[in-house]
Amino acid sequence: MPAFRKELELLTQHKQIHKGLDKLTKYMDECSSGERDMRLPELKEILDSFGTVLWQHLDDEVAQLGAENMRKYWTKEEMIRLPM
Repeated sequence: MPAFRKELELLTQHKQIHKGLDKLTKYMDECSSGERDMRLPELKEILDSFGTVLWQHLDDEVAQLGAENMRKYWTKEEMIRLPM
């Protein structure tokens, strides 16, 4: 599928998303342990740091992996055989 040939762009998006998720996980762990108080402005700042790229990435994947587009590249039988 041509969209997935843009490996560098996808890899960059994944790195940005993972970096944001790592920050979010660390923050939530610290809040859960009582090490710090949860502050909504801090939480929002973390979410905003990767929200745009996350939503764009998900929108792109939904478009690429939708049935109409998948039919261009795969038969139903091939799709059934794909590992899940």
